[in-house]
Amino acid sequence: ISSYNNLAPLHNPPGIAGIEAAMGIFPDVPHVGVFDTSFHSNMPPSSYRYAVPKDLYNQGVRRYGFHGSSYAYVSKEAAKALGKHKPNLIILHLGSGASMCCVKDGVSVDTTMGMTPAEGLVMGTRAGDVDAGLFAFLEAQGHTVGEIDDIVNKKSGLLGLSGVSNDFRAVSSSTEPDALLAREVFVERIRKYLGSYIVKLNGDVDGIVFTGGIGENDASLRSDVLAGLETMGISLDQAKNVAGAVDVGAAISKTKVMVIPTNEELSISLQAVETAGVLPQQDPSNAVMSNKTLIHANKANTNASCHSLFAHAIEGAYVADEELSLMQRFSSRLERVGYFRCIARDNPHGEDYKITLMKEHFHLECDPTTMYGVTANEAMDMLAHGQDDALYEKILTKYLAYTAEKDFVLVSNSNFGGDSLNFASQMAQALGAPVVLIGEDGDEGELAVVREEFKKASVDVAGAIVSGIKGRIEDVKAELDGVGLNAVALLPYEEKLYKKTVAECVRILSGAKVLHGNAGEGVVKRIKVFTQQVADFMDHLDKEEGTLILTHVSRVDAIMAMLLAMQSVNVPGKLAGIVLTGYDEKKMNPQLSYILNGLDHVNVPVIATSDDTWTTASTIKEAPVFLTSDSIEKISLSSALFDQHLDEDFVNRFVDDAGGSEGGGDIGPKLFQHSIFSKARALQKTIVLPEGDDVRVVEAASILTTRKLCKVQLVGTPGVIKRHASKLGVDLEGVEVIDPAAYEELDVLVDSLHKAREKKGMTEIEARRLLVEDVNYFGTLMMHLNRADGMVSGAAHSSANTIRPALQVIKMAPGASNVSSTFFMLLQDGVKCFGDCALNVDPNAEQLAEIALFQAKMAIQFGISPRVAMLSYATGDSNSGELIDKVIKATEIARGVAAKEGFMDPEMIEGPLQFDAAVDPAVAAVKLKGNPVAGKANVLTYPDLTSANAGYKGVQQASKCLAVGPILLGLRKPVNDLSRGATVGDIVNTAVITCIQADL
Repeated sequence: ISSYNNLAPLHNPPGIAGIEAAMGIFPDVPHVGVFDTSFHSNMPPSSYRYAVPKDLYNQGVRRYGFHGSSYAYVSKEAAKALGKHKPNLIILHLGSGASMCCVKDGVSVDTTMGMTPAEGLVMGTRAGDVDAGLFAFLEAQGHTVGEIDDIVNKKSGLLGLSGVSNDFRAVSSSTEPDALLAREVFVERIRKYLGSYIVKLNGDVDGIVFTGGIGENDASLRSDVLAGLETMGISLDQAKNVAGAVDVGAAISKTKVMVIPTNEELSISLQAVETAGVLPQQDPSNAVMSNKTLIHANKANTNASCHSLFAHAIEGAYVADEELSLMQRFSSRLERVGYFRCIARDNPHGEDYKITLMKEHFHLECDPTTMYGVTANEAMDMLAHGQDDALYEKILTKYLAYTAEKDFVLVSNSNFGGDSLNFASQMAQALGAPVVLIGEDGDEGELAVVREEFKKASVDVAGAIVSGIKGRIEDVKAELDGVGLNAVALLPYEEKLYKKTVAECVRILSGAKVLHGNAGEGVVKRIKVFTQQVADFMDHLDKEEGTLILTHVSRVDAIMAMLLAMQSVNVPGKLAGIVLTGYDEKKMNPQLSYILNGLDHVNVPVIATSDDTWTTASTIKEAPVFLTSDSIEKISLSSALFDQHLDEDFVNRFVDDAGGSEGGGDIGPKLFQHSIFSKARALQKTIVLPEGDDVRVVEAASILTTRKLCKVQLVGTPGVIKRHASKLGVDLEGVEVIDPAAYEELDVLVDSLHKAREKKGMTEIEARRLLVEDVNYFGTLMMHLNRADGMVSGAAHSSANTIRPALQVIKMAPGASNVSSTFFMLLQDGVKCFGDCALNVDPNAEQLAEIALFQAKMAIQFGISPRVAMLSYATGDSNSGELIDKVIKATEIARGVAAKEGFMDPEMIEGPLQFDAAVDPAVAAVKLKGNPVAGKANVLTYPDLTSANAGYKGVQQASKCLAVGPILLGLRKPVNDLSRGATVGDIVNTAVITCIQADL
């Protein structure tokens, strides 16, 4: 160390004196040297080499850099605040000794101090950068080398410039011209290097951090250093800056600006004890937090009825889709589920995107502030002030309050810089929650390391989810098996999940407004800025879809050119959208607004934002990919992948622990919907939709195939179907579009229909005409010949026209004498079946019994344990009459058949019952106490069509529940009839039901 005194003349000599004194007093303990230069050891040669002869470099002439202990500490704290493992930072350590450091991906790539601390910024007594020729000049003036060194290191800097002091506070408070100049030179030198480092990071700067005595305490200096950088996405919140907050950046600042107090002593101490190996090893059976009593006290008081799963992501991974899919699985199996983040991320929009997503998507009825422990800024501030125990206590207290009335909570751990793993293991251990690790393809090694850290804290690691797998899933599973990790879900790479959509861009742009079209889920694959003349830009029209065009709102010529181009069939690449920057509604060209409002046939979203073009492009580029509750296709795609690749035993274990079950009782609407969609995906049945000329049916076909719910045969006029798809902007890839007149096996269908109806006088000519002209006959024959598994129609046809071909060709199911129907009513307190609400006007007792039995069997097949109420206007023997007699007889018949066939307990069929006595336990306790059906009925059979149709519509309107149906019962193969007013969602739900019926 002594041999390098010439490189650090102000620091090395007193440091050596301290070392020698310590060795004399403590001769038997380890002594560790912590070098300030080590943080910069990974700088590239282009940063540390001087332009001098190589033999001088071989003698040690190069940049080393200093203040490394400070930068090591501050960079970790900044990473915590940003929630990013390896951020890009520009750190300003400003004190009597001042320097700056450029950190790329968590590593120092450049710094202002050089071979000695004299290079770089203006300091208290050091000159910083000067012309190397100065030294020869001073020598020629008669100064010795020692005098020159004394001038440059001890008499220059703020002291030399101001003539007042080397203390920045004294210089700043002085009104002397030289002092004012000294301050100006000090600021200007910092700005010079700031600009250089922004360029070095290619403008991709996550955070600018002020530290050191001046950096931490002088708000005016921070303001001067960053003045005028707003166009570069760097701006201060002056109120927070003056108040001395940690995050002093403005809400609109793209680069986070922070003030983080350095702690070089702590940094040095930690490096020393780590090097010496003197830290005691904790017993993992004990609490891992310093306050053991706090952990165990809270753990003992956690909600015993609430089961938690702790989701920990590898740092840098954004895993909203995996967490959402997990939540979807649990929310479909359990009614009282929740989502809790230990630390919520701060962002310019004042919300944590994940909390907002979960709250909106799952309709969680709670204040979002109850769904997290603390914000990232709060956590960083508490840790910076040594309030670790208080931080954990606050998180645990809020967690306990949130879980008080929950069956299951998914706890999402926030990436919190260098200590996030330690934090995660402490929280998971405190909650007593098993952990599922989440990473991306290539993270298998890191997952193994993380698993070991959790094991040290006695935390159960239930398994791992790995997404974005581009290779063989089997290889990833083998890697996980090799390190003792269960594969919870191994998800293949899907490009769309890693791209922003137009709707997501709207969400992150300042004051964004959709002027035209639907800012939906079109994927943004690239961004182009329209600044050229129209003729020049036309050469850059893409052959591929997904380009988002940015142009200023004043460029009416560019806007009209793009809209015109999108109407041409010769332009192969459909734009993702057009963003108009610099938007001001009051200054908007009224004619442009008028034209946009009349472009219903042009399916290109036009979006306006008040941001300038550069800011808009930067915002879209730099914002992380995230989900919103409107990201329907992404969520559906993610859910489909998850369903396909999830280890079901993983979910079953938690559901069983939480008291859930697959059946045997009432089933909630979430479970019902998730269950039928999952079953449909697994079955992959083929459903024929014969009304392809209807735009609703085309959209439903796209959704069914995109979400991989089933295979679809879309029957209709190909040109009409194509126009509908183009107008909707939907993808029909995977949909089999069939023109009956051009179908290659039409002759086979004609022959089959002719044979089926020959005895009824149908000729081959008539059969051909029906198949070409009547799409319902065509769809029915596709089923009859096993080309399709089921059919959904009725959006544009009467019930009679939909069902007639099936009755003539497919015929009735064994044991059925008539066709009936049921509705699945997705009520909040459970799914119920209402029937017959669509077909039988006034069934007799035998038919009514048959309807009830078919409803009960359907309920069983869909996971509902039936309790059948035969409805009437009276309960039990409280009244009499022809209708009541019919219901009594039907109940007796149904019980007899149920006992004979043995598919259900006959005591679970009861009648007559009034509606209130059937579903309300309080009413049932008065009218029919102790009855196993009364008050708990989930299959309700009405005595006639009038009461049934009025009943289901009344309940639907009063409760605003979803009614799925009518589902037809009694046919040999499933054909389901839509109402004329069916929505796209109705068509999708009915098709999914049909898939499951086809498997029964």
